[in-house]
Amino acid sequence: MRKTIAIVFAVLVLLPVVVAAVTVTTPQGAQEVFARGDLLDALAVLRLAGVDVQFAAAAGSYNASAGEHQVQFTPGGSLAVVDGRLTRLPGPLRQLEGHIVCAPATAAVLLAPFGWTLNGSGASLELAHASAGEQIEVSVVRAPTGTTVVVRGTKQRPQVVATRGVVALQFVTPVTLAKPVVPEAELLGGDLRGTTLTLRLAPGAEVANTYPLDDPPRFVVRLGTAAPAAALAAPRAGPLVVLDPGHGGGDQGAKGPGSELEKDITLAVARATAAQLQAAGVNARLTRDGDDTVSLTDRTALANRMQATVFVSIHANASLARGAHGAETYYMSADASDAQAAQSAARENASASPDTVQLILWDLAHVANLNNSARVARSIQERLNALQGIKDRGIRQAPFVVLTGATMPAALVEVGFLSNANEAARLALPDTQQQIAAALAAAIVDYLHEPTPTPTTPAGTPTP
Repeated sequence: MRKTIAIVFAVLVLLPVVVAAVTVTTPQGAQEVFARGDLLDALAVLRLAGVDVQFAAAAGSYNASAGEHQVQFTPGGSLAVVDGRLTRLPGPLRQLEGHIVCAPATAAVLLAPFGWTLNGSGASLELAHASAGEQIEVSVVRAPTGTTVVVRGTKQRPQVVATRGVVALQFVTPVTLAKPVVPEAELLGGDLRGTTLTLRLAPGAEVANTYPLDDPPRFVVRLGTAAPAAALAAPRAGPLVVLDPGHGGGDQGAKGPGSELEKDITLAVARATAAQLQAAGVNARLTRDGDDTVSLTDRTALANRMQATVFVSIHANASLARGAHGAETYYMSADASDAQAAQSAARENASASPDTVQLILWDLAHVANLNNSARVARSIQERLNALQGIKDRGIRQAPFVVLTGATMPAALVEVGFLSNANEAARLALPDTQQQIAAALAAAIVDYLHEPTPTPTTPAGTPTP
């Protein structure tokens, strides 16, 4: 009997202790937070930091926001959209006993954009304001090709919000200015408030491109001259459609036998589509409105920051089969629906880094958005089929980088094949571009006017 009791006691001692709660110390005092093992309630920790967390039933995800920052995440996923950019998390978020739980390291990543740190281990953690962070310095470089503003001393890639005469760089973690911003050339001055560096620009100057550089670390804002003729109408209440003209700048995309360039055709079609949407009472914006280089991830990030209703990326196709013709429409998937879809994705993803391409092989957390993306793609394909008088090529799925992380319904359309000499010549004609634009605009308006299927909350997902 004593031997049996001893064995039972030894087994109980060896069993891991299941922690029912963890103590989180905050500037206001200690709080108990639900925990199981090494997982804790992510929503509770975010709320302790003063972050507002809401469940978005339409997307099946949670939106955490405070000040100028926003983080979106989904139970069961290991990715989050942080200030418009897709970010890999250290570990997944899970549903457990009516709570959304994760490891402390994952919670720390969710807290970082809001200026908080989470440290400690076991049953005791500390929630604290982040330290001063990086020290940055702003300078201006003038060259025959234009003016460049250089922010030195940061490894971050801030969120860029550009309006007339102003560009705001919103950093994820705190920064400090080493010295005041000195006016020079098109830069009239600037100031830092919280994690946002606001730069004031001279009349007629606008942001042409932004990108990070290493060794030494710095962030570059290249300025250009505003083009009033291409400006769109002022934003209005209601749906917002972001149109993405594929390629641009040094990335010309596909090239037709008659030297037709994809980057030129997509910009012309996007501008015309935007005008058609504006005429129909739908606000529209472009990810580029000139021959600019814009990274694939920046295009989706812009749509996320603007909280677009729909995102449509416009491209022109190419194929080794010179007779291939007609339009094809895609929406996001981790796997291509067929070999041709895989080839299209590989061509359009060519300018992305290998890390970015790997990042899109995700768990497709926004299932509701995928369903709506398929509806957008179907509406576009049907309109283009009718315009071109061709057999339905069907809508397809493929892992396009430019669609990755979109928090709204998104589709990519290949309006025709530049590898087909006859079709390439037609696509270069303004009349053809206007016809395609009319079809795209009508398809988007059709989608916006369709009744939206009733969304369902994932089983076991608590509603705050």
